[in-house]
Amino acid sequence: MDRIQWHIGRVLLAAFGAMVIFSGVVAEAADDPNNVIKYRRAVMSSIAAHITDIAAVVKGDVSFTGHVAAHARALHDMSLLIGDLFPAGTDVGVTRAKPEIWRQPEKFAAAIKTLQARSADLLAAAESGDMNAVGASLGPLGKACGGCHKPFRKPKKQ
Repeated sequence: MDRIQWHIGRVLLAAFGAMVIFSGVVAEAADDPNNVIKYRRAVMSSIAAHITDIAAVVKGDVSFTGHVAAHARALHDMSLLIGDLFPAGTDVGVTRAKPEIWRQPEKFAAAIKTLQARSADLLAAAESGDMNAVGASLGPLGKACGGCHKPFRKPKKQ
């Protein structure tokens, strides 16, 4: 083996070792409850933002009707993630999640399924291009959000 190949082999070995070490650090950090809570809050905020943007179009505040389907698709996609966002151990720290999420997992899962169904309805309406149907879908979607927030989310601290 010549000297260059020997050095290349050492560099590759060092890179592999660093990858192994850092992958353990990333996996450990990913399991930190505070990181999960921050991520969960970001996903929920994105859902709220998409609803707000769709409502702005439906109310006529802006004329971007061509954007509604993209917002509805993103909202629905985010709704499909919610079940993963509440792993055991993330009921601590700065969170508005109530303990009922983990005490009543079947009821929580049912609330999530309702939201997913209503977001699918909104997506279908949005893809049709019928803004009246989109507007009509927002009410049931809002009720689905509230159907989860009321039993499973603490109020904001004043």
